[in-house]
Amino acid sequence: MGIKRVAGLTKKTYQSLSISARVLISTASTVSLLLLWIILFYVDHQERTILAQNERTMTLMVENMISALRTIMKAGYANIAQDFVADVRSNPNILEFQILRANGQEAFLDNTTINDVNRRLGEEDFFPREKESANPVLDSQDHDLRWVSEQLKLVSRYRQTEGKSRTLVYLVPILNDEKCARCHGKQQRMRGLVQVITSLNRVEQDILETRIQATSMATVSVLLLLLLLYLMIRYALVRPLGHLKGAMELVAGGRMDLSVNAPGGDEISEIARSFNKMTFKLNETYMGLRREQDKLSTIIFGALDGIIVTDGTQRVVLVNPSAERLLGKTADQIIADGWEKILDDPEYMLAMVKRQSRDIPDLVVFNQRAMKIHTNTLLDAGQRAIGTSFMLRDVTEEKMLEDKLRHLAITDALTQLYNRRFMDESLIKEVKRSQRYNHFLGFMLFDVDHFKKFNDTYGHDQGDRVLRAIGAQIKEHFRKVDLACRFGGEEFCVILPDTDPRGTYVVAERFRRRIERMVVDGLKVTVSVGIVILPACEVSKPEEMVKKADEALYDAKHRGRNQVCSAVPIDDVDLDELLD
Repeated sequence: MGIKRVAGLTKKTYQSLSISARVLISTASTVSLLLLWIILFYVDHQERTILAQNERTMTLMVENMISALRTIMKAGYANIAQDFVADVRSNPNILEFQILRANGQEAFLDNTTINDVNRRLGEEDFFPREKESANPVLDSQDHDLRWVSEQLKLVSRYRQTEGKSRTLVYLVPILNDEKCARCHGKQQRMRGLVQVITSLNRVEQDILETRIQATSMATVSVLLLLLLLYLMIRYALVRPLGHLKGAMELVAGGRMDLSVNAPGGDEISEIARSFNKMTFKLNETYMGLRREQDKLSTIIFGALDGIIVTDGTQRVVLVNPSAERLLGKTADQIIADGWEKILDDPEYMLAMVKRQSRDIPDLVVFNQRAMKIHTNTLLDAGQRAIGTSFMLRDVTEEKMLEDKLRHLAITDALTQLYNRRFMDESLIKEVKRSQRYNHFLGFMLFDVDHFKKFNDTYGHDQGDRVLRAIGAQIKEHFRKVDLACRFGGEEFCVILPDTDPRGTYVVAERFRRRIERMVVDGLKVTVSVGIVILPACEVSKPEEMVKKADEALYDAKHRGRNQVCSAVPIDDVDLDELLD
């Protein structure tokens, strides 16, 4: 391959150098750049020096001009002062030279001061101007103006005007000494001030020339140093790292069995050998993960439950076929809509994820299916979300079976009314509600008159038909809020929420008459009814209420059957009203 030389070293010798030696060579280049930075820093320092020198020179010039102006003013030659100002303004380095009053107005434009001096002197020493004008140069609240007025010292500021170069502005106070006080009085410490605006064009030209020279020198230095650094880095790092980069890209593309050549004994060679070890381990891990992924994919895509998974950015990344089937949506549609619209109810889904399926109903009806949904967000060690899973289970048949079992559990099979168990549970709730809110609660207990004799005469099948007919009449007669139950055998009861004593009696009597008019297979049936009403009847427990109603029922039996008896006194009831 021949011998290549890099900065006086053979290729073989250079490859034998450690990475530290190569870094040292590169550091030498960096030091050169640091030297260049020092040069630039020095140039910046020179620029500051030029500005400072110019400021000192201009300050001295301004102080001399102000001193001359004070001498003219103290001598009482105001007109000469105007000529002096005009002469100063002709200086190319002076952009503005203005004598201002203490309020920021330009002086010598009106007769205010002339009239005040003539009044104070008692004679007309100064002739008024024929034409007056006003020129507010500075705002009376200007920060620099107020500072000069309070401190009575010169102030200088650099200012940048829009579309123009920078200027150096001076504000110099004109003090009210004894000679000035003769004409102007002693009320003010400062008679006025002078604003001088000086040009920085020449200074900026000098700075520009300094920058051009420094830029030229820095550019040449940087180019040379970059060339040297490029050559060193190319042979020291770029080529060997380029081989490693290419190998890494191949590995990233799936070539897990790849290895790279690792000649020499430097650090990069050590990295190459470590890379080979890493790819070997990665290949083993990758193959293991592929096997586990195949297992997981079989489980997820073969599951009957719907599974939807998001990544750390909450973007849907996995939808199994069962989720498509349950939701009636394609995987592409679910991914495009996002997890918030899985059930077309973003508020519910947001609450489900926020509460992690806790304290929120997990049974929903969607796509004509009853489904249970469960969600769980996985967090890493730093408590950052790495993904959220949504499990959808079709419980339509289970819910139907559950509802059917519940119906069977609380329903009497013969009459399709509620059974005794449901009545006991409901009566406990209604008694507590009546006692808590002091509401009326009616309760009626009735049975079929002479039912045992009826069974003995016509048979139990006919007796069952009678009971079923009574159950049908009960469903038609009472309100939906009323709870009608088969108490046992031929006995029935009805819970009447929010029904007062008079209303309970009327309902019971109407029902008794309805049964009296009923004919079942050509046979007439009557019932005896006992009623009780809270809080008119003083009972504290549901079983006491049942006992009172049972006593009223037996009272109706003893009085001849086919009538209504109450456990509490009832006001007179108009029979015509019962027949309405």
